Amino acid sequence: MRFDLADLEKPQIYRLLTHAVVPRPIAWVLTENEDGSLNVAPFSYFSVVSCDPAILMIAVGHKRDGTKKDTWKNIDMRHHCVIHIANTGLMDSVNETARDLAAGESELNNIEHTLVAEDNFALPRIKAAPIAMACRYHDIHLVGNGPQAVIYLKVKHLYVNDALLTDTPFTIDSTNLDPISRLGGDNFASLGEITALKRPS
Repeated sequence: MRFDLADLEKPQIYRLLTHAVVPRPIAWVLTENEDGSLNVAPFSYFSVVSCDPAILMIAVGHKRDGTKKDTWKNIDMRHHCVIHIANTGLMDSVNETARDLAAGESELNNIEHTLVAEDNFALPRIKAAPIAMACRYHDIHLVGNGPQAVIYLKVKHLYVNDALLTDTPFTIDSTNLDPISRLGGDNFASLGEITALKRPS
């Protein structure tokens, strides 16, 4: 079947795209609220866009009441955040932090996780997450009719659990990382089978 997106409504387009563009990595983003409390939320519109400088992007929309999501508001105001890569053991916690809460109410109150102060991180990291990246605001572009905020973040410091590092310098073992990803609807996925193919010269 062929779809002309000009003929479709937003929920139909969303459903098609989020089921077609899979799997999507999840950024588990910790930010600081205006009152100094902490917010954490998952985003699957997430990727690396540059390594020189090291820049990630997340796309963040609005709450159902039309206000900016706290992550967007907090990064815009505070200019820093910590992006975690969560493994399958954290799947339930990641899903719980997607719950809609009142502005300023911390999702951390609903999950049982220890926070760790890390050297050179402006904010703490979630101890159980195997990877954490301390990021600073780089830029925001507004796109679409929402609009949606595409937030560009410069990675300043990177924490990787020692158990994930291989004998090859600066290389992370994906199997041991065991990251979760987002599919369409309510579905999450683990890494599954890995196939190594040398890039043609």
